[in-house]
Amino acid sequence: MQFRFLSLYLIVLTSSLYATPYEFGHGFNLHDSLTAGGYVSTEFESNQQADTFTIDDVAIMAYGNIGSNVSYLAELEAVGFYHKHLTNGNEGGSQKFHIERLYMDIWMSDTFNFRVGKQITPIGYWNLEPINVLRDTTSNPLYSSLLFPKFLTGIDMNGYLPQSSTTRYHLFGQATHDMDEEYINIPNTHFYGLSLEHELSMETSFGGSIGEFIALNSDEKTRFLQGNVKYDNGSLLLSAEAITAQTDYQHAKSDLTLSGYLQSVYHFSNEHAIVGRYEYYDDQHRDYKDHIGIFGYSYRPIYPISIKGEYQWHSQENENRTLLSFSVLF
Repeated sequence: MQFRFLSLYLIVLTSSLYATPYEFGHGFNLHDSLTAGGYVSTEFESNQQADTFTIDDVAIMAYGNIGSNVSYLAELEAVGFYHKHLTNGNEGGSQKFHIERLYMDIWMSDTFNFRVGKQITPIGYWNLEPINVLRDTTSNPLYSSLLFPKFLTGIDMNGYLPQSSTTRYHLFGQATHDMDEEYINIPNTHFYGLSLEHELSMETSFGGSIGEFIALNSDEKTRFLQGNVKYDNGSLLLSAEAITAQTDYQHAKSDLTLSGYLQSVYHFSNEHAIVGRYEYYDDQHRDYKDHIGIFGYSYRPIYPISIKGEYQWHSQENENRTLLSFSVLF
């Protein structure tokens, strides 16, 4: 399915390339109901063991409106497209494209809408920005990748609570296999949750979520409680997210995993920003705990291009590393 979609995309894009208006970072407007684009990100990592270079993400996207109240988005991505071990010279990579997102939105009213298909799990802030070029750091917090499925293949009912224009809800669920189980951090056929986000002002918001999922390969059930808060005045962005997750293991007692981060981003111009982040991760079942400090710099010469660098300090000292990335949104 994904390769037929990719072939169709390339044929349409090639045939329309010179006759289609194009705005850098916003894709090719091929039709009233079809805009096509994509993104590429590269990464250099240096740690105590090795130096590596990776073309990390290569993705193509298509989106548009079908009528007045239906829209769609399709995204295919190859992760680890090319990898070179600079220390020993080994090369590798995978050029296989996976279904990252493929969904349809049905807009009913301010209070009641549907999103159906494979989509981003609507939890917190970080998970809602999967594209490297749109984020302020190269790395992702452990919180965002280890404690709940990043995507769901199912239904999300969403909108503003009745009589409210400041509190938004998402009621979501999955009861089937993922659309592409090679491309999800926690494969499952059971994932349900509720998330809320309240705007206190133009600058401040907070929210949280609850949910549970059963991992497909282990039948381990996990219940989680999550919270988030953000302040953004245009030049200073402060955000924090935390989660506690209890997992019922088949052959061991239930245990908790605690994780969270606090991040500060200061934009001293439209192009330049400095970033600081503290992370905490504690997996009591595996007896693994880490404190992570990150200091980084972000340069965005224009909106669709991002150049970032960061250094990470870990309480697990052999995990310290330097990351540099270059990413482009087409």
